[in-house]
Amino acid sequence: MYARVLWGKIKMGMWDEYERYYDQKIIMSTDGVKGFCGRRLLRSLENPDEGISISLWETKEDMENYVKSTQRQELARDAEKVVLRRILGQAL
Repeated sequence: MYARVLWGKIKMGMWDEYERYYDQKIIMSTDGVKGFCGRRLLRSLENPDEGISISLWETKEDMENYVKSTQRQELARDAEKVVLRRILGQAL
């Protein structure tokens, strides 16, 4: 199993809006995607405008195919409305 971990900083006071977007759009985007096993959004205790998104994949190839997909690219562009900075971590 592989994990894709993203750390992000949300624009000040926009966490609730991002969490709604994550729940309504991002989670649904992976339903039925080959190799997808699950995902979680975790909010920082130290900074309420920071968090981590973790998605789990059966294979590295499945994960990479999703990351490169048009669907995922469109979601990332839409999320820029509330995301201040996003740093991609390594696949684990």
